[in-house]
Amino acid sequence: MKIRKILITGAAGYLAGFIIERLRSKYELTLTDRVEPKSDLKDLPFVQADLMNYEDIERVCEGHDAVIHLVALVRERFDKPAWLFADVMVKGTWNIAEACATGSVQRLVNISSISACSPLPGAELPYRVGEPFQFSSGGLYYALAKYLGEQVGEAYYQAHGLSVIHLRPGVIAGDGLNPGPKAPASLDQAGSNEPWFVYVDPRDVAQAVELAIETQDVMYGSYHVVAGREDSRFDWKQTARELGYRPEHNWPEIPERR
Repeated sequence: MKIRKILITGAAGYLAGFIIERLRSKYELTLTDRVEPKSDLKDLPFVQADLMNYEDIERVCEGHDAVIHLVALVRERFDKPAWLFADVMVKGTWNIAEACATGSVQRLVNISSISACSPLPGAELPYRVGEPFQFSSGGLYYALAKYLGEQVGEAYYQAHGLSVIHLRPGVIAGDGLNPGPKAPASLDQAGSNEPWFVYVDPRDVAQAVELAIETQDVMYGSYHVVAGREDSRFDWKQTARELGYRPEHNWPEIPERR
């Protein structure tokens, strides 16, 4: 698998900027979104497109070797209706997968979320990919849409052989209302003595995206992308073993709970 040309959806978003910065010197990037990215990306090709319009997506995917799919309802999402999540995040991801599978795209890197797999109450932590999980009423629309996006990717891998790698970032520091973690005042305030850390630095997410693009050993899989701490609530060591992930920004000023 030789990847040279990459399409990035949701290119005007916060996380996209870090991914673009990481990849721009190594690959030919094309950016797409409903709105133009910030001005310092004007040197890169941009195609305006609506993810919910299949003809738009088929057109922008054409000629690319890989797609990094970032579109999601992230900020100010809690007052949005269920149908909007279904349209943007489920139908949109389905459109992307279809365009990839029927075109020349070799790999789809889908940015999912740890929200897609909340551990069962009382489960052994850190939570590992494939273990039982459950949905809760809080943030259900977002979590369900991310989960269904992964199911779409798995279906297209099985049916068409499309290589799909789902990355599940934790809470991305600096994005919207998430400035970053703070050390709990006490163990009781954090809830218990169990692993609690759910944050990730966007630069480490960009590292994971680069590894997902480059791996020759993985054709399909889901991977947690969180800080490299022993008290991380979601296991990151599988991502390290299989993709070579080495998180570099781990908030050493916050003591780890072991």
